[in-house]
Amino acid sequence: MGLDLFVKKLVYGGYGLGEDRGKKFFIRYAAPKELVEVEVLKEKKDYTEAVVKTVKIGSQWRRTPPCKYYTHCGGCQWQHIEYQEQLRAKADILLESLERIGKIKLDSVNGILGSKEEFGYRTRVQFKIREGRLGFFAWGSGELVPIEECLLAHPRINQLIPSLKETARLVKELQEVHVFYSPHEDEFLLKLITASPMETQKLRKLKEHILPKEVVGLGNYTMLGGKLIKRSVVGREFTFVRSGRFILRVSNDSFFQVNHTLYEDFPKLVAEGERVKRVLELHSGVGFFSFWLSEHCEFLFGSDANQSAIKDAIYNAKLNQVPNVSFAHEKAVDTLKNHAGEVIDLLVLDPPREGLSEGEAKLIVQNKPKRIIYISCNPTTLARDLKVLVSGGYKIEGVHLVDNFPQTYHIESVVKLTI
Repeated sequence: MGLDLFVKKLVYGGYGLGEDRGKKFFIRYAAPKELVEVEVLKEKKDYTEAVVKTVKIGSQWRRTPPCKYYTHCGGCQWQHIEYQEQLRAKADILLESLERIGKIKLDSVNGILGSKEEFGYRTRVQFKIREGRLGFFAWGSGELVPIEECLLAHPRINQLIPSLKETARLVKELQEVHVFYSPHEDEFLLKLITASPMETQKLRKLKEHILPKEVVGLGNYTMLGGKLIKRSVVGREFTFVRSGRFILRVSNDSFFQVNHTLYEDFPKLVAEGERVKRVLELHSGVGFFSFWLSEHCEFLFGSDANQSAIKDAIYNAKLNQVPNVSFAHEKAVDTLKNHAGEVIDLLVLDPPREGLSEGEAKLIVQNKPKRIIYISCNPTTLARDLKVLVSGGYKIEGVHLVDNFPQTYHIESVVKLTI
């Protein structure tokens, strides 16, 4: 027999929040302000995980999800919710995280930059392979859900899927295929992750006879200690992407944003309103934000621990004829140490999901840059880090939500601070 619960709101992780006799329920595929019958999946000490069995009284924001794999594939959590409500929920989750974790209470975000497209926005997709089948894992498990298309992926990536499935059939040791598509060049870079290294000749045959000509680069990688190790490459290792007036080289081993509809508006949001002399940018990547910021400063120095990304950034500075930037391959904490004592007008942070290390946060407070822009893809670690910065004397000037990931719970944000 199921349990009827009222869904109070959406929470981080993609769940709806319900309560019964003081116990919290995290409910998959729920919508806010609705009554649902749930089936219990897991009993935890502090909460119960459940899934919607029947919608008794539906939310005004509930809709029919367009994807035939929805509720089977774990890639999306919110396709059943109207997009404007997804944005509102993400803003609420961001504010709640700042208050609960960071002890920072704000009445609202200063703005929301939504995706220009709800679907077809992803230019980077990681397909899982099991026993020659291509797909994605189910929610919270390693069970593969085979797919023929992904509605979040750019349509050109979906057109590539038949040849990827043939590749999976031929390469028995294949575990994952990572696809990066450039709409600007209409070409693909692929990573084939295998259990053991492939012969280069086999890789070449795939590129020449199985994959379409738009696949300009194909690399073979294996996992070692949780890290991808490059084994061999056929073709090019890079493509080019447009961001406003800038053309950016992006290599297969460099990180790049996934939502092509925000390639211009996102960096423009970060840079707008700034007018400073000296900028220090950590985790600068290929220069996605750097070159937009270069138009608002006298000099920008960027660093990244990813050597491939820094090589791209240096190339991109020359390609776009931007003379007032410089890049170095080094860890963020080393950059902060190397620039200690210098007058930094603006510090730009774009860390991975783990946020700042304890050492980085301490050095930032010690060095006291005049302004900080923190670009985050994780509201939990953002709130933790902002607590340290605010305690160190910084004040929050503005918070913007950026939705790079429609139909999912993932949250990107831009926070501007001043001392």
